[in-house]
Amino acid sequence: MKVFLRFMMIALGICIAQAGFAQSKTITGRITASEDGIALPGVSVVVRGTANGTSADVDGRYSIQAAPGEVLVFSYIGMLAQEHTVGDGNTIDVALSPDNKTLSEVVVVGYGTQKRANLTGAVSTVDTKVLESRPITDVARGLQGTTPGLTITTASGAIGQNPDIRLRGMAGTLSNSSGAQPLILVDNVEISSLQMVNPEDIESISVLKDAASASIYGARGAFGVILITTKTGKRNSPAKVSYSNNFSWSAPTTTPEIAPAADGAEVAFRALQRTNPSTNVFGVVGMYIDQTSITKMREWEAQYGGQDLGEEMVLGRDFEIRDGRLFFYRSWDPGEVFMRDWTPQQKHDVSVSGGSEKTNYYLGLGYLGQEGVLKVNPDEFNRYNLNVGVNTTVTDWFDARAKVLYTKSEFTRPFYFSSETYDPWYYLYRWPAVYPYGTYEGHPFRSAITEVQQAKMNNEASSMARMNIGGTLRPFEGLTIDADYTYTYNNSHEHQTGGVLSAYNFWATGADLTYAPYSSPAFNRVQYNSDWSNRSVGKAFATYVKDLGDHSFKVIAGGDAEVYEYWYQMSQKRNLMDPNRGEIDLATGDQFVDGARNKWATLGAFGRLNYSFRDKFLLEFNGRYDGASRLSPTKKWAFFPSMSAGYVISEEPFMEFSKPVLSFLKFRGSWGSIGNQNANLGDIYRLMSPTTSNWLVGGVNMITAGTPGAFPYSLTWETASTLDFGLDSRFLNDKIAVTFDWYKRTISDMHSPGVTLPSTFGTSVPKRNYGELQTTGWELAVDFNHSFGNGLNFNATGTLSDFQEKVTKYENTILGLPNPIGAINRNYYEGMVLGEIWGYETDRFFTKDDFVLDADGNPVLENGSYVLNDGVPSQALYESGWFLYGPGDVKYKDLNGDGVIDYGSQTVDDHGDMKKIGNSTPRYQYGLRLGADWKGFDLSMFVQGVGKRDFWANGPIFIPGYRPGEAWYAHQLDYWTPENPNAFYPRPTDAGMSNSSRNFLPQTKYLLDLSYMRMKNVTFGYSLPTALTEKVKIERLRVYVSGENLFEFDKLGDMPIDPEVNYTSSGLNDPNTFGRVYPYRRTFSFGLQATF
Repeated sequence: MKVFLRFMMIALGICIAQAGFAQSKTITGRITASEDGIALPGVSVVVRGTANGTSADVDGRYSIQAAPGEVLVFSYIGMLAQEHTVGDGNTIDVALSPDNKTLSEVVVVGYGTQKRANLTGAVSTVDTKVLESRPITDVARGLQGTTPGLTITTASGAIGQNPDIRLRGMAGTLSNSSGAQPLILVDNVEISSLQMVNPEDIESISVLKDAASASIYGARGAFGVILITTKTGKRNSPAKVSYSNNFSWSAPTTTPEIAPAADGAEVAFRALQRTNPSTNVFGVVGMYIDQTSITKMREWEAQYGGQDLGEEMVLGRDFEIRDGRLFFYRSWDPGEVFMRDWTPQQKHDVSVSGGSEKTNYYLGLGYLGQEGVLKVNPDEFNRYNLNVGVNTTVTDWFDARAKVLYTKSEFTRPFYFSSETYDPWYYLYRWPAVYPYGTYEGHPFRSAITEVQQAKMNNEASSMARMNIGGTLRPFEGLTIDADYTYTYNNSHEHQTGGVLSAYNFWATGADLTYAPYSSPAFNRVQYNSDWSNRSVGKAFATYVKDLGDHSFKVIAGGDAEVYEYWYQMSQKRNLMDPNRGEIDLATGDQFVDGARNKWATLGAFGRLNYSFRDKFLLEFNGRYDGASRLSPTKKWAFFPSMSAGYVISEEPFMEFSKPVLSFLKFRGSWGSIGNQNANLGDIYRLMSPTTSNWLVGGVNMITAGTPGAFPYSLTWETASTLDFGLDSRFLNDKIAVTFDWYKRTISDMHSPGVTLPSTFGTSVPKRNYGELQTTGWELAVDFNHSFGNGLNFNATGTLSDFQEKVTKYENTILGLPNPIGAINRNYYEGMVLGEIWGYETDRFFTKDDFVLDADGNPVLENGSYVLNDGVPSQALYESGWFLYGPGDVKYKDLNGDGVIDYGSQTVDDHGDMKKIGNSTPRYQYGLRLGADWKGFDLSMFVQGVGKRDFWANGPIFIPGYRPGEAWYAHQLDYWTPENPNAFYPRPTDAGMSNSSRNFLPQTKYLLDLSYMRMKNVTFGYSLPTALTEKVKIERLRVYVSGENLFEFDKLGDMPIDPEVNYTSSGLNDPNTFGRVYPYRRTFSFGLQATF
């Protein structure tokens, strides 16, 4: 029976095969490029799963035998492969679309280019299309979420602000606050900010992550390199004019909501009565609250709430004076008074490019205009960009080039009377809803809004001019010599004009409402802040390429030198004669001046050797010898090597079987070291600061000089060493690409405080090389693209990365905890993971059942604390004065079971009931970009987020009752009362302006979860048919609409903060400003792109 079945199966198979052969027919067609319709000769046409194939002729035509139901695969270098199923017809015409991933097979790396397949280091490239059609103001914001390992954040939503950029880490080193900032190079020369380059002028972006890739840049590239190449024109191309614009409108993502007047006053009153139970009235900055005023607030809201009463306040209706005190009843929404609902922005870019047989050129112009959200005296930012480049072939053996990059920005904002630390946003949300933002008898009360209304506009103008000349010499085949000189000049000038504020200063006068000047004389001033810098960079290197059959060699050797100078000057004069004319010679008061100047230089020589055997075995060796003026004379020079290797295993014959599925597979590894010279100049150059003596000689105070610090003769380079293992793979005829990297970066010989010496030493102890920080992480990128037979093209790109930074060597012999509660404050200890948060595990709220009660059912007070029942651990350590833990207060868990809640010796070995409750470092950062286009329509979506991040914040937005008398917020009204025992927040109390005391010791219950997923961008566009646009001499015309920061999913509940709040800071300069900063924004825009 089995033999018979086998025979029948074989016979059936033969019949099917013969039937299929009998049904085969000739399929013909023409293959063209989708962009311009030009024929594509040489396109491979294969019947999937067979060896049957052919290629297109010079006219793009092909002919092949195939049966209905079989699938034809069309593939071509630089194009997305397509599959078409054979049907009843005999003709299949195909239009192939460009494969941008394949087109970028040549990747820009340090001092040259390399085939992507031959890369052995950790290098990521960014598709510059991610910068198009988005209302972004700078390149950095456009890079967010595009590259695994790259972290980009902003401290607030302020216009004209530079984002913080970190690569493979946050801290980078413990010796300074600059963090793991990569070196940013535009055309191989550093720029201080990505604001200075127009996104429309960018040709390519490469991110060099590991030491092997970045080491050739030496002293400045210890934390990686972002390498940007700007556009140039094409040879033998007629002049091409491109124009694009973007018009957008923005609104805040979230802002704090102050509690309704009566509700906020009631909870504030409860908190103050706890401090002093006999309190029946209390005041802050001249405003008072009592039970009568709370009742009148509710009456006012019931009668007038929601009505437009204008700015003028009425005595007796909106406020009153009782017993010589001011009581306010009218509610205000300061955000509504202060902010516009939508703010405009516009961006315009135009470029001209082209070239002849021997010369090509590019001219790019850009303009960005942003307006801020203020209703009165709105802030405004304008930026102008110019990019000009010319390349020409002078002779057969010499090319010359020149490029000019120029950026100018202008920023205006109202003068900050409060200070640079606390801007108007801090004060705007500081006070309760009854704070008077209106006028009385035509005059304003003192407020943040009054200060903005009366402020003069500050003007800050910055510019950057960079000029480059260079040439390429080709003495003989295989050898090129490049030399470039670049000069960069930066300057910034700020003009501040203060003045005198006038209002009802009830803070000081109380109920005596006298309209008069009240601001500090220090603000009645004119001030100029100016800084200049220039940078001269010379680079020269030779490249020799030689192919010897299966062996390929590429050698680079060269050197570079950099000199940087910086000046700063400040001049201030007080007592303005006329605030409308803020000039030094129109002020009559005291004059103040300040200034600074520094200079440093680097010099280095480098070499690189690349070897390839059949594009299968790959080796690279780098060496760099660097010198830096920032280091001590005997330690200025050091040698830093690196090496990497790759193995393209998919090129092995034994992997041939996998080709239909696994198109490409490469394993690679690298190790290298780079010197970090970002030391403070003051660590090396010791100053003898001049002062005036407090003793007299001949009746005159003498000029003296302080003792300089000891010279750190042994201080040398910090060293960044990186070990990296990765793989690059592609599947299904390059439809899917997967890249993975694991790395470990060690910063050794960190600049650390010197050993403690006796006070008799007489001066400060110099820094030394000691300490080690290790960053371990991984990165994953996945790309997918596919073209369907109906012309639909789809692509997706996903990125995911993670890292942790760990202190592996540090001088902290007692292993004191990082910023613990108590006296000891050791910032770091060996074994510490940076960002770790130590605190308590929250149990619940105390109830009466936890205490011994008296006959009236109240807790018994004994020896300054309420008596606890047996088995209830004591929290007396955190009690003081009037504050005693009672019903409604936070109860912490006794983790060590000793019956007392404490922090032990505040060390790693003895931390009492504290434990690690979280970490503020962003973990599992990800991005997902989806795109599709069909018959001129295109749609793209970009999702970005952070999978894990904890945060223990500070300030009144986070902690209810942070400062007595100030605002409570709507999200804080779910607080404990005997009638609401299951509330989220504890019994109202004065928090003591601290995030580490009383009910708000660092703890698990109120630890913020700042993980999020955000729809970063959605863009929908349409490109008009070429046949239509050509009639009006337009080569390409596309219109689009776009949305930025459209919505997000987070775990913040009602907490009114944006989850992207800066990873490196609690807020603007001061942690108390957390949540009270310039709002982050959602943006909607439209625009067009045209090429003539």
